[in-house]
Amino acid sequence: MSILKRLSATISAQVDHMVSQIENHDAVIEAAIRDARQAAARAKVRLARVKRDGAGLKHKIASLQQAEKQWTDRARSCAATDEDKALACMQRRRECQRQMTVLQQALREHASLEERLDRDIRTAESRLSEMAQQRNLMRTRQSAAEALRSISSLDEDVAIDVNEAFERWEINVTEAELAAGSTELTDGIEREFLDVEDKATLRAELDALLNDKEHDNG
Repeated sequence: MSILKRLSATISAQVDHMVSQIENHDAVIEAAIRDARQAAARAKVRLARVKRDGAGLKHKIASLQQAEKQWTDRARSCAATDEDKALACMQRRRECQRQMTVLQQALREHASLEERLDRDIRTAESRLSEMAQQRNLMRTRQSAAEALRSISSLDEDVAIDVNEAFERWEINVTEAELAAGSTELTDGIEREFLDVEDKATLRAELDALLNDKEHDNG
């Protein structure tokens, strides 16, 4: 109990202080990682919306291209018979071209935004991975430092008590080993006597057998 009490008294204050520092640093890093994850998630949502908008623009441009071709064909078909109708078709063709110009500019801007968002997301995810790895590394280093500081903070009396405890332990183990060796010695001696006694018994049986044979021959 004395060792445990001294260990607790020597280490607890330093450990509590270190734990509070670890928790503060860890909490700050954890908050930063959480914020970065949220920012990356928001960027992904925005990127998905931009991609949908871009797909919509492409669909509109394709529809306008088809309409432009139709009005062009119509203008050609009626140019010889109805000039006014042909001019009206050309007017609608021009409007299709104007809208396509606007939408194509918007599509280029969306493509640029999409590329930038995609790049930012990859950068954020890479940074997140680095932060998580660095946090885990710092946790490991901090745990190792805490263990080393706890060991180095043991006072001389505690160190002596620990050494004495190891010494008593070694004595007990040595005594147990010696006791086991004595038992083996006793067992060996006992076996030796048993072998001699067994040999004497066998010799007596052999003598009796030989005597019986001589008696039969006589």
